[in-house]
Order: sequence, then C-alpha cells, then structure tokens
Amino acid sequence: MRRDPGPLTDRHLVAVALGSLLGAGVLYVPDHVENLAGPATPLAYVAATAAACALAAAYAVFLSSPLAETDGGAYLFLSRTWHSRPVGFLLVWPAVGAYVALLALLASALGGVLAAVVSPLSATGGGLFVIAGVVGVHALGPAAVGRAQLGLTGLLAAALLAFVVVAATAVNLSNFVPLLPTPSLRDAPVASLSAATTVSLFGFVGFDVVVTAAGAARDPRRSGPRALFVGVGGAGVLSAAAAFVAFGVVPWWQLLYARAPFADAAASALGVDVARLLGPGTVLATASALLALTWAPSRLLAGLDELLPSLARRNRFGAPDLSLGLVGVAAGGVVLADGLAYALYLSVAGLAVQYVGVAATAAALPVVRPALYERCRVRPRPAVLALVGVVGVVVAGALLRQTLTVDPGFVLRWTRWSPALSSAPIDRLPSDPARSVLPALLVWETLGVAAFAVAADYREAAGVDLPAIAAAYEE
Repeated sequence: MRRDPGPLTDRHLVAVALGSLLGAGVLYVPDHVENLAGPATPLAYVAATAAACALAAAYAVFLSSPLAETDGGAYLFLSRTWHSRPVGFLLVWPAVGAYVALLALLASALGGVLAAVVSPLSATGGGLFVIAGVVGVHALGPAAVGRAQLGLTGLLAAALLAFVVVAATAVNLSNFVPLLPTPSLRDAPVASLSAATTVSLFGFVGFDVVVTAAGAARDPRRSGPRALFVGVGGAGVLSAAAAFVAFGVVPWWQLLYARAPFADAAASALGVDVARLLGPGTVLATASALLALTWAPSRLLAGLDELLPSLARRNRFGAPDLSLGLVGVAAGGVVLADGLAYALYLSVAGLAVQYVGVAATAAALPVVRPALYERCRVRPRPAVLALVGVVGVVVAGALLRQTLTVDPGFVLRWTRWSPALSSAPIDRLPSDPARSVLPALLVWETLGVAAFAVAADYREAAGVDLPAIAAAYEE
C-alpha cells in the first residue's frame, strides 16, 4: 500500500547515494588499484563506473515501478517478479546482515575517534554512543535525516571537489608517460586494466542504499532512478578525477608507498601536512556514510512488514521505530561482543548476492511479469533490458566471485570502508573464504529460514492473511 508522499527530494536522495558511495575512504583513492594498472588507473575507474551504472540500471527499472512507493526495496522487486516471498526474502536477507556489519564497523571507527577525545570513554563505549546517535537521528524521521545527510555530504563533496581543483593545478602530465611503465603492464595491458577495474568496482558496493531511501521521497518513481544514476555517476567521476590528480601530482613509483594517495596529492598542492586533511576528512566521510547506510537495513526490515506486521510500526515522525531499534541493537551487539571481525564476513558477500538476484530478475522481467514491466516508467525494450540485466549479472558476479575466492582481508581493503578497518582486527579473518565467508553466508541464511518460519507461525496464530502478491502493481 502506498504511504503518503515522503519529504525527501531529488537532492536528498543524491546526498544519500553519494554519502554511501564516497564512504570513509575516498581520500585514499586509488589505494590498492594503482599497483595493478599503473598510470592507466584512472581509466580503470572510468570502466568501473560504466559497469556500476549497468548494474544500477537494473535497479532503476524497478525503482520506476509502483514497487518503489513503499519500503522494501529489493525484497519487493524480487518477490513480486517471481511471485515468491521466500525467494525475495532469502536473496535480501544477506544484505540485512551485511549492512548491520557495516554500521558496526563505521560506528566503531568513529567511536575510537570519540574515545580519543573524551578520556573516560572507551572505544567500545564510543561505538555504542555513535550507534545510538545515528539511530536517534533516523528516529526523528526522513525529513530530519535528509537535512542532516544534505549537510554532511554537501560539505564532504564540496571539500573533495576543492581538493581536486587545487591538486589539478599541480598536475604534471609527464607522470603519465609511459602509460604502461613496467614489462608486466605492457605485456598484458587488457588483463591489467581488467584486474584494476574489478578492484575499482568494490568502491561502488553499497550504491543500493538510495533504493531503500526512495520510499520516503515525494515522487520515488521519478526521483529514485535519477538519484541512483547521479549518485553512481558522480561518485565514479569524482573517483576517476581523484585518481588522475593523484598520479599527476605524485609520480607512480612514489604513489605506491603513499598511505592515502588522493589526500597526499591534495596536501602537496596545498602545501600543508597531509594529516590536516586526512583526519577531519576521514571522520566527515565516515559520518556521512554511517548516516546513509542506516537507511538500508532499517527500511529493508520495515518492508518485510507483510511477513511480520509489527515491523511496519512508525513513530510520529514517520520513522520505522521497531525496525530501527532492531538494527541498532544488532549493530550494538556486534560492537559490544567484539564480533566485528566475524560479522564482516557478510559485509560484501551479502550485498553481492542481492545484486546478482536483482540484475537477473530485471533481465527476466518483461517475460516473467509483463504486467509489472508495463507499469515501469523506465522501460527499455525487452532485448535492451535483457542485455542490461546480463551485464549487471556479470558485474555483480565478478564481485561475488572475488568475495568467495579471495582473502576476505584483501576484499575488505578494496572497499571504500578500508580506513575504518583499523577498528576491526581483520587479521583474525581466515584467508580462505571457504572457511569464513561461505560458512557465514550459509549460517546467516539458515537463521533467515528459521526467522521466516517463525514469522509464518506468528501470522497463523494471529490470523493474519498475506495480501495478494500482485496487488502492489495491479492496483
């Protein structure tokens, strides 16, 4: 059922998208990519942006449908297309765990900063305080969150753009000559650029946060797709520009040893110590990301209200207070139990599972559910949408494959949340994903199956009937 129009406008949704995508690590671009493609690294970011836009296009189609007019996001997209609530639930459930882990990670990082300033406070206490704070802001309703997000992300984006402009004045184009300076790069340029592009793609993990926030927009079917593309494209262009000025200011062989390449380049151009940019910039980016990411698990849970009606309960500000409370308790529990290193097993894999599911579903939409397809405002021809979906599956599949085959410590460092990892002892993580990431996914999905069954028993005992699954798009 469509709720009353929310308060969020295009600019609020764009701020949510940029907040989640710039993450805590934009000042570290192109860390972990520069050694794969050398001075050609900016091209890898451009290619990764194009690939991420293809995956975002699959979400944009569903965002332009009546399914965008309420909470639920990918759960509604999947369950309504396949006419199967279990399919929708089991493909989205890993994302809920992933976002809870990320909230715990970013809160722990900010908690450590807070503890360093407030001497009686421990890092754990600081993390719990930060979680309570961000949940409290979201509890004030979408309008309050939108204003806060606009302020934080706007300040961050303005600072980053200023850094790019200033650093661009110090760019030395000779740093890009030769473009492929080593024998290994010259012998296999395509393979090198492909590897760099794949690693760059991990900087776009979390883009779907704007999908969950769209339900609180005034016109989600118009604003959602627009914000999705502006956010993904804007973050990609900014990342490519940051990589370009980093290589242009700092020679490649020196950049390999830079702690935070983009921040180093900006500090060099400004003539200041890099710590003056890196410390405040990382805190601002982390706070912006934390505020943005909280939309995802809380609104995904609220969208499961048909399975457990109490999840839809809202306070007087229009916030799903029970869902927010559950997310806060879960993230706080991870911090309090010192389980962050283990929770992070889900942080990338859980999102990649959802991405594969949505991309494949978009490709099949015109054939499987033509009535829903006809109600989408963004409606490419079936052949084009099939191609977009296949490309999205390839992109998301590449993320999932790396997550399930590469040392999880490496994978986490490829994301935009890498600066926050100092708060998580990721050296505890087994290097074999078969003993870490895969078991975590299986255990979490098993818990999901149990939760789904318990919810069904509750509905039966309470005499609650599920609505017709096609009602969301046939009305």
